Amino acid sequence: MSLKDEHGFALPMAIFAMLIAAVIIAGGTFLGHQELHVGIVNSKGIQALYLAERGLSNTMLQWDWEAFSSLPLWVDTTLVDTLETGIVATAITRVGPRMYVLEAVSTVTEGRAILSGASRRTGLVVRLFTADIDPPAALTTRGNTSVSGNAEVHGGDVDPPEWGGLCSFPVENKPGVLTDHDGTVSTLGQGELTGDPAFLQDSAISDSTFTQFGEMSWDDLVTLADLRLPGGNINETRPEVESGVCSTSVLTNWGDPLDPTAPCGGYFPIIHVDGDALIQSAGVGQGLLLVEGNLELRGGFVFHGVIIVQGDFETQGNGNRVFGGVLASNADIENQSLTGGSVIQNSTCAVSRAILNSKSLNRPRPLGIRSWVDLSSASN
Repeated sequence: MSLKDEHGFALPMAIFAMLIAAVIIAGGTFLGHQELHVGIVNSKGIQALYLAERGLSNTMLQWDWEAFSSLPLWVDTTLVDTLETGIVATAITRVGPRMYVLEAVSTVTEGRAILSGASRRTGLVVRLFTADIDPPAALTTRGNTSVSGNAEVHGGDVDPPEWGGLCSFPVENKPGVLTDHDGTVSTLGQGELTGDPAFLQDSAISDSTFTQFGEMSWDDLVTLADLRLPGGNINETRPEVESGVCSTSVLTNWGDPLDPTAPCGGYFPIIHVDGDALIQSAGVGQGLLLVEGNLELRGGFVFHGVIIVQGDFETQGNGNRVFGGVLASNADIENQSLTGGSVIQNSTCAVSRAILNSKSLNRPRPLGIRSWVDLSSASN
C-alpha cells in the first residue's frame, strides 16, 4: 500500500472556530447594544410619561379659575413647565361650563443626544366640582330668632363698602331671616329686621339645608379646609404679610376684607373650627367659616362671605359686621340671639367672591370613568 500525501486540517479548523467565535462575539455585542438601546428608549419613554403626568398634575394643582373659566368654548390656552428633566406643554381646552380637556406633551431634555428627546402625549378630561352655596336669607336657621338691642338683620342686597368696583353681580334681595315652619322671629328694643320679606317660615328647611351644598357635603367642605382650628376663644384674626406676600399658613390670617388691593385681599380661605367658637377682639376675615359647634361673636368682628354653623349663632356687643350670609343649623332647636350693635347683611357680592376666589372650591377633578388617554400614537 502506497502512502499518499495528507494535508493538515488543524489550522483550517482553528481559523473556522475563531471565525465562529468572532461571529458569536460580534452578534452578542450587537444584541447587547440593542438591548441597552431598547432599555434606554423604554426608560426615557417612561420618564417622558411621568413628565406628561406631572404636567397634568401641576395644571390641576395650580388651576387659575378666573382665567380658565373665561375661555370661550373649544378655545385653548397653553402652560409650559420647564422641569429638571424636561419640558411639558399642557393645553387647556374648555369644552363645557365646568368641563375641560387637558393635553400634556412632554419632552425629555436630560442626558446626551441618545438619552434625550423622548416625548409622550397624554390627555385628561376634568370637571370642576364646586359647592353650590347660596344662602337663601341674610340669616337662615331653625327654631326661634330674637333680634334685640341695636342689632340689625337686613335682607336687601348690599355690596361691602370697601369693595367698590369689584362687585358686578345681579342684585338679589332676600328675606332678613328664614326659619322653619315651627320657628318664630321677634324684635325687641331697637332691634331692626328688614328684607323681602323681613322674615319668612319655610317648611322645606331641614338638616340638608346646612349639610348639603350641591355636589358637596359638609364633610367635603371640611376636608377642603385651608385653616383648621380646635375651637375655643379666637382673638385678633387679621391679615399677615411677610416680604410683601400674604402668609397663608398663619392660622389667624383669614384674609383682608377691608382692603381688597392688599396682599391678603385676594385670599379667601375655608376655615374650619372643630368645636364651639368665641370670636372677639376686633378680628376680620373673609371666605367660608365652618363651625362644628356654637358660634358667638362678641364685638368688633368683621367677616365677608358665608358662615355655616352646626349649632347656635349669637352676637353680643358692638361692631360685629357680617356681609354675605349666615346659616345656623341650631341642631338642638334653641333660640338664636342677636343683641348689641351687630349687623347681618345680605350681600350677593360677598358670597359670590368668597366662593369664586376659593382655590379649594374650584379645583378640577378627573372624571370617574375613562378620563385619561395616551395620545402618543395619535395623529397630529
